[in-house]
Amino acid sequence: MIMWRKWLVLGVLVVLLASSAICEASAAVPLHWMRYTTADGLVSFEYPSGWLVVETESGFMIHDEYDSQQLWLVPLPYQRSWSAKEHADYFLGLLQAENPDVYGGDWQSDQSGDMILMELIYGRGPNTALGYALIIKDNEYQQALWLHYLAYLDLFDEDRALSILGDFVDSLALMPDYPSPAADDSRMARINRNVDGFLFVLEFSLGNPLSLAEENRISEGLRRIFRGYSDEELTEYDDYPFYAAFIWAMEDQAELADLQMELEAAAWEWVEERGLSDPIISLIRTALLEADNILIPGKAPLTEVAAAAYAELYVFAEHLGSGGAPDLGFISERRVEEVRAQLVDTWGHLTQEEREQVLQLPAVWTALRRAISLGGAQDRAYALQVINSAAPQFASRGAWYADSHDPIQWLDYQRTQGVAKKTFDYFRWSLGYHNAIYGF
Repeated sequence: MIMWRKWLVLGVLVVLLASSAICEASAAVPLHWMRYTTADGLVSFEYPSGWLVVETESGFMIHDEYDSQQLWLVPLPYQRSWSAKEHADYFLGLLQAENPDVYGGDWQSDQSGDMILMELIYGRGPNTALGYALIIKDNEYQQALWLHYLAYLDLFDEDRALSILGDFVDSLALMPDYPSPAADDSRMARINRNVDGFLFVLEFSLGNPLSLAEENRISEGLRRIFRGYSDEELTEYDDYPFYAAFIWAMEDQAELADLQMELEAAAWEWVEERGLSDPIISLIRTALLEADNILIPGKAPLTEVAAAAYAELYVFAEHLGSGGAPDLGFISERRVEEVRAQLVDTWGHLTQEEREQVLQLPAVWTALRRAISLGGAQDRAYALQVINSAAPQFASRGAWYADSHDPIQWLDYQRTQGVAKKTFDYFRWSLGYHNAIYGF
């Protein structure tokens, strides 16, 4: 085990106390958070959806690749005779050795001197980044931790910064009485398979595709619930990965339609048996069991899921088109919101055909996304090829931002590339989703 993990495991309660003592008054920020857990299961924390988690020998860096907001978690070499400020000065000196434009100031300490909150400044002029660092020294467990948040000047907001840093620190957690890494790897692999299989089958059964944000939220909730189950309770979900594989392999449209009809009846019967107070039903109710929220009414109304699917697919295609890695975790939530807002603003100028094209995108995006995350090498390659074909065609990397996004232009480009038809022709099971072309 890496030494810094030992330090973090021993003293995580101190971190939780520190966040409540210093960051309690910070304002709430409407971010969606995902949970990250190290391979050995000993360190776990939440981070903003769409940000990237990089684990190194020194600790963790979590950042948004589009706007460069960042969070750091770094264990420091512990010195009993040093205060928290001296530990902070030590690490700040290391940072300044490589980045002379890093400054710390306006120190605030608790009465013991074992916790420090300070302002951070990085860079000069228009490229200046601002933030806060929290430094904790714990004598009982002989550890010291550095945690910080930074954002560029045009994005920085004091309340937001303190809230994000506080929520990050609050989310740090351990698994008490954790089993051996080998046993846990096996159990978590089982839980992950069951969550993926169960959610895929449920989406297919109800014909109700999810956005990536909804999928991430529900998947994390299911993992949290399943982790609390006994091995015997988990057996109820062990067959779902096999059901999903069976559905995936079917090609006959009539057989798929019959299967979906039977599974839909079984799904609603299962919902009635469990009842609305059941934790799983509560988790999936809004996204899968209720009508989609309508943003703009009309003959072809713009729904919340359609707008999200449009924006997520666009942002991921944009990311791939600029040479980005084929990883769904690289989708920036901030960029998705920008593109979604532009679609809403443009909706009144779209033709009926273009609006119907948007309404197909939840089915298209879900099929392509599932192929990337659950499919074999061939399915994954095909999905990435289709998404790449939909990548916005701009002249330079510098043009890939809000001002260059034109919904009408991109929908026309998608149509000429046959993105929807290529998707539904290849992934036959996706035809059962609402608004899929042909359909069951």
